[in-house]
Amino acid sequence: MTSGIGSISGNSLFSDTMTVRLTGVTDVQKIAVTLTDATSSTSQVLPDTSVSANILIGDVNADKSVNSPDTTAARHEIGMPVGATNFRDDVAVNGAITRADVDLIRSDLGHSLP
Repeated sequence: MTSGIGSISGNSLFSDTMTVRLTGVTDVQKIAVTLTDATSSTSQVLPDTSVSANILIGDVNADKSVNSPDTTAARHEIGMPVGATNFRDDVAVNGAITRADVDLIRSDLGHSLP
């Protein structure tokens, strides 16, 4: 990791997709991971590439703030199957959107990122 709190615990490559496993990543931060010394399928050395992500538990609408629109969004998804359009509402990351997710969001109200 090139910025933020956490550690890289491993990575895997499948076709043209790399997955980087992270551990110890804390809430309310922006992290960055930089890939260095990678080579293409034609053995060309690729430029260093950085990928960043905002880590803010409860920010289900991705506006960098945990606020009432986040609780409203999750509340409207209670009982719905978790999928590509509502996975952020599953704050407990247990495969279901429940009242517990809304309660977790409420516990983080006021957290924000610049």
